[in-house]
Amino acid sequence: MIKAIAFDYGGVIMISQTSVAEEICNLLSLSKETWGNIYFSLNHLCNTGTKTWEEVILMCAEEAGVTDLQKDGVQKLIEDDKKRKSLNIVLIEKIKELGKNYKVALMSNYSTQLRNLLVTQGIDILFDEIIISGEVGFQKPDPKIFELLCSHLKIAPNELIFIDDTLKSLESAESIGYTPLHFQNNEKLFLDLEKALN
Repeated sequence: MIKAIAFDYGGVIMISQTSVAEEICNLLSLSKETWGNIYFSLNHLCNTGTKTWEEVILMCAEEAGVTDLQKDGVQKLIEDDKKRKSLNIVLIEKIKELGKNYKVALMSNYSTQLRNLLVTQGIDILFDEIIISGEVGFQKPDPKIFELLCSHLKIAPNELIFIDDTLKSLESAESIGYTPLHFQNNEKLFLDLEKALN
């Protein structure tokens, strides 16, 4: 029986109309797979280290062999992406509704800056627990971060639904035992949630 539902932040609660990763791939003429391999080899530096996400993106671009002109283009894409991001208000309303019957949590691969951001946005109060990789020292899909979340929520892994927009973050679901839901848009998520809860 499901007792808790946890949400990723970036790409689920904070959304953008376009994918900066796709734009960078187009600019650098890289496949998504190549960019993903580079990004996932370095993203721990912002998720559990001291680098910002922007610094890691530029490091990835350098790893991909960018020219100076392309590097300026990547910088502009990062700046444009910041302007396009907004809170997923429809999902936030759904989280409020779910919070009446389930424990709700936020678990994100993010720097230590996230907690203050959540307070500024006024959404920290929606969650029974907030687990941030930059604070705990390990990131999804590491089983340790899921164990920590379940421990804080006082539930077993099979009582948890976890929602993320990145399939890589969900790849340990089977070994840990939680129900993974891949976020693509609100409509699909609400249908998937209804199935998983019934």
